Amino acid sequence: MHTIAVEKFEEKLLRRRHEILPVLKHLEEESAEVTGHRHFDWLDQARDESEALLVDRLTALYQRELESIETALSRIRTGTFGACRACHQPIEPARLERFPQAEFCAGCKEMREVFERAP
Repeated sequence: MHTIAVEKFEEKLLRRRHEILPVLKHLEEESAEVTGHRHFDWLDQARDESEALLVDRLTALYQRELESIETALSRIRTGTFGACRACHQPIEPARLERFPQAEFCAGCKEMREVFERAP
């Protein structure tokens, strides 16, 4: 992959990482606030438990995205960015534009999803 293209994707990944970090910090603070409340009213307790579950799910989602960004940045440093981890062919540029942390080409990703859904 051309150096200019890799630099563009690296910038995009770094920008997204910069957006995610404050969100994770906010979710951490929100989690501490919600779990710190103890209510005697069961409706208030149920609301806080639902909110805590939502915060936990959002945190996990953002952490997974952050991990995939870090992995992509590592692949940039090692020179393997843009190559499918399964077939080693170049990942489609349009796919990288939409999802710069993609590790698999569209065909291999689709195949993996089919196998993951199989009983």
